[in-house]
Amino acid sequence: MFSVITAILITAALFVAFSMVKTGGGMRFRFRKRSFFAFFALLTIVPSFFAQVSANEVGIVYDPFQGGIQDIALGEGLHIVTPFQKVYMISTKLREDSFNVSAQTGKIIKVVDGVTEETGGGQWATYSVTIQYRVEVANAQTFFRNFGGDSVSKSTIEARIRESLQNNSVDFDIFSILKGSLNDVRNSTELELIDSLGELGISIQAFIILDVDAGAVIEAVVEQEATAAKQIEIALKDQEADLIRVETLKLKSEIEAETVVILANAQAEADRVLNSVTANAIYTMYEGQFLDEQGVVDQTLKDNFELDGSGGYLTISEISEIVLTQLYYDAWDGVLPTVVAGDGTDLIVSP
Repeated sequence: MFSVITAILITAALFVAFSMVKTGGGMRFRFRKRSFFAFFALLTIVPSFFAQVSANEVGIVYDPFQGGIQDIALGEGLHIVTPFQKVYMISTKLREDSFNVSAQTGKIIKVVDGVTEETGGGQWATYSVTIQYRVEVANAQTFFRNFGGDSVSKSTIEARIRESLQNNSVDFDIFSILKGSLNDVRNSTELELIDSLGELGISIQAFIILDVDAGAVIEAVVEQEATAAKQIEIALKDQEADLIRVETLKLKSEIEAETVVILANAQAEADRVLNSVTANAIYTMYEGQFLDEQGVVDQTLKDNFELDGSGGYLTISEISEIVLTQLYYDAWDGVLPTVVAGDGTDLIVSP
């Protein structure tokens, strides 16, 4: 609107200036052709028909003839507007603030299975938090209506954080928060802040709890409990290690015992097989003496030999001696036995 009024005033001033002529009696107003050049001054309002929204910004349109702040925000780029509209720029960049906020934790006592227990609730905790947020195109009008510009009061953000933390801290006692429920408090608080600050046109990007201060006494108790729990854990692990070592030694002994049994059984089986094969070989060789041309044992020759020794055949005993001697030499390692002569007639022979 200012540009329109300015352009009109300039045009009127130029029109008057171009229309004034000098006469003998002084200056007089006379409409002349050059007076029309004054209307070119109206071109100065042309830029007011355009609004440039820079990167990382959103434009809020205020139109006094259409109810004030418009419901449609302008994104990045060049937009056509009327000269009577004013465009306010709001940054959409990520913003970050940090606070120290105190909140009270849950009930002091609770009843579990009919037994009343102290929970450590009712204590005050101081949270060190960081919140990251931004203004988006979709909620820029709401933001502008609440804050009237690009900046937001830190006290407003802190108040909403304090309210949300208080609402969610009371669901936990201080010891639960310090021992692992802090993330539950953070998650529930963040969800509540998304709704709470969303009403103001602020979009939450992240809510971070950096630290919790519960006081020296409470933190000392928690530290002592943590130390005791760690010592118990170490002791249990040492016991498990000892049990594993004992079980390992026991298993090793059992394996060694089973190995001895297996080797003994294997040796016994090998000896049995060898003896069986040797006996079969001896008997086969013995009967082989009495085979006829068809390879069949001549039972008459065999019976006569076993009865009176006729035929000059080898007995089983003789064949056994030959076979066993051959087996001995087959198994011999090539080391000659050592012969030690004593004072008497005895000889000590050691392989």
